[in-house]
Amino acid sequence: MTTEIINNLFGIKESFELPQALLAKLLDKAEKDKLCKEFVKQGFNGNNDCLRDYFQENNANRSNLKQDYTPDCLCKLISKLAPKSEKIIDICAGTGALSVGLNRDSFFQCEELSQMSIPVLLLNLALRNKNAVVLQKNVLLDEVQKVYKLSKADEFSDIEVVDTYEENATDVVISNPPYSLKWEPKSDPRFEGYDLAPAKASDYAFVLDGLSRLSDVGKAFYILPAGVLFRGSAEGRIRKQLIENNLIDAVISLPENMFLNTSIPVNVIVFSKNKQTKDILFISAEKLFEKHGKQNVMTDEHIQKIADTYHNRSVVEKFSNVASYEEIAKNDYNLNIPRYVDTFEKEELPSLKDLCKELIQSELEVRKATNDLMATLKDLCGDDEYNQVKDDFLKFFTEQDIVGETMATWLEMKNLENRTDYILSHAKKERKPLLDIVTFECVKKGKVYEAGTVYIQLSATDGKVRYLCENSELETKYGVFQPKDKSMGTRYLFYILEYEMEAFLARYQSGMNINPEIFKFMQVTYYPEVKYQQEIAMTLDGIQARYDEVYQEKESWQCFKKYHLEGMFP
Repeated sequence: MTTEIINNLFGIKESFELPQALLAKLLDKAEKDKLCKEFVKQGFNGNNDCLRDYFQENNANRSNLKQDYTPDCLCKLISKLAPKSEKIIDICAGTGALSVGLNRDSFFQCEELSQMSIPVLLLNLALRNKNAVVLQKNVLLDEVQKVYKLSKADEFSDIEVVDTYEENATDVVISNPPYSLKWEPKSDPRFEGYDLAPAKASDYAFVLDGLSRLSDVGKAFYILPAGVLFRGSAEGRIRKQLIENNLIDAVISLPENMFLNTSIPVNVIVFSKNKQTKDILFISAEKLFEKHGKQNVMTDEHIQKIADTYHNRSVVEKFSNVASYEEIAKNDYNLNIPRYVDTFEKEELPSLKDLCKELIQSELEVRKATNDLMATLKDLCGDDEYNQVKDDFLKFFTEQDIVGETMATWLEMKNLENRTDYILSHAKKERKPLLDIVTFECVKKGKVYEAGTVYIQLSATDGKVRYLCENSELETKYGVFQPKDKSMGTRYLFYILEYEMEAFLARYQSGMNINPEIFKFMQVTYYPEVKYQQEIAMTLDGIQARYDEVYQEKESWQCFKKYHLEGMFP
């Protein structure tokens, strides 16, 4: 239904008028039945939230209430994961997408604070003829402001305002709460045994509220931002307490850009009161999506794959893993999924033979292109100017034996391969914790660091390892590595870290910054014998020098191109 049709149906001009007009119709049985029949006439089939798109576009309060209404594919996923239950509690229900998405004949207790959302929530439940109670409730404060009761009727639920409702435990809680909503932490029986969620992020307060209402065999399914998996301080302590109490069953990462108003990546975290083991299932589903305009959408096949993996607790390479309590404890109770599911794909390199073929062909093409270019320049510039630059310009390209030089390069590459094979067959190597062989410190303001210092950017990092070529001060956004054994060359250390860092950060980095604490988890391949360290460093330095030459040549060509563009298009 279009915005125009909906506004005409309710006799309103502006979208902000809809909730009040809708509520008035719903509390009048005759008007409610007439309205519901009109929705059916307009094509409503019960598969999704009847007014979600309209309401989200016109009334969602992203900045203040952090409202992000749940997309259909995510509702389908929760319906595949959640078990059957006589009663289901939907915390921060919004307009009811999660509840109606379950498509169950259960009794629903839906809790929502927003007066704008509640009328749409009531309509969604009434259209499906549900037995339910809707609470206008501040969940964080545990304060109920109004109670609506829905009773199954002939076609559409009857709705009335009541004074009381029956609160009892449930086997299933579902929730997509506002992400990182600010609140005022206060002690509460619901949070007993746990730290209080921080004032700047109430995510775990919503979680603990739901867990307090689960039965002894109950499960809770929360859609939460990625930060709850790894943020420290109070949230880190709560996460540890939940793990030690064996309440976290599974963590499922989902694609970004699934919501209309935010690109924030989210996770489904499954909590269980009746776990038989202390392990946790991790599913990495970030890549399971199709592009639908600006949004990413999971297909039915994607949803089924996640559901099957969850129910079977399957271990699938690059997709899922079951981690023991001991492994999680060793990771400081950090639940960031890349720590447990290795999805990093190393670049597949071509063979040496193919590289050499490509190099020879490239050199020949450069020679031909250069000759063609010089012929064009002669036509453009005239004989006098052309003759002035010809000899110098063509020296490299026409007087040198390009093929011969390429063959020499191939022989050099082959020699490097042989040297590498020698090192691999003779040198002893170890896999060791990084901090066993280096020290790490954050840069100190005003300190001069020696040439040869290896360092990395920590804030807003690009993940690149750098090498200091001369004594100088560094900005405090960097951290530096120094070998514990002074006989280890810093060039060798640089190459170790350059190789290992990308894969390590893919698993352990959380967000844009690097927490130096993660380096205690880093393992590196290390050759303890100094002569092999030196051999490796010299070999790689030679390759780097050749690369730098080619890069400089590229830069010169770019300048040359710019010069002639400016001349041709003044």
